[in-house]
Amino acid sequence: MSKPPAPAVPVAASDEAKSREELLAELKQLRMENAYLKKLEALTQEHAPKKRKPSRL
Repeated sequence: MSKPPAPAVPVAASDEAKSREELLAELKQLRMENAYLKKLEALTQEHAPKKRKPSRL
């Protein structure tokens, strides 16, 4: 069997060793990335061809 893919973002050895400021900076970065991805998904959905149900007469 193949190994699962490695995570895209390397996981820190220990978050316990990070300072509060480093953790807050990482949290801010992740929140900005999440907001960006949500906006990108909304734009993609907006421009994607919409499937329409056939009308019944």
